[in-house]
Amino acid sequence: MSIAMSIRMSLLLTLLAGASTAYAGDACRNVKFSITNQKNHTITLTQVKYFNQANNRFQTENIRTVQCKAGATCVSRGDNLRDAEGEDLTRFVFVLKNEGGENRHDTSVKGTNNPRCNADKTYGPFVITAND
Repeated sequence: MSIAMSIRMSLLLTLLAGASTAYAGDACRNVKFSITNQKNHTITLTQVKYFNQANNRFQTENIRTVQCKAGATCVSRGDNLRDAEGEDLTRFVFVLKNEGGENRHDTSVKGTNNPRCNADKTYGPFVITAND
């Protein structure tokens, strides 16, 4: 392999490694959600959709499954939200399953007064009503 080719390969590998590091570093880490279940049965949260103002779009992330009994306030265990560190996440939609149900559905859009995403942040409490 020529020296020029070796330099190009090293440069390419460095750029690729830097790009993946930048992407991973942009995640808002260990974000939790506090929800109050006002339904008359247990719900299971499986995903969160969040509106990132910087990207001007909703993004969806799987979250570690959270079961929340009727009338309870529950906090998720903490998940990473891509492209969100230091960004304002202004609206949330939770994807949930009702007790005994296999079908997932979205809640209504939930807003927040404190939108800036930082590591270890807990958003909420969000109320999941009978109409969600």
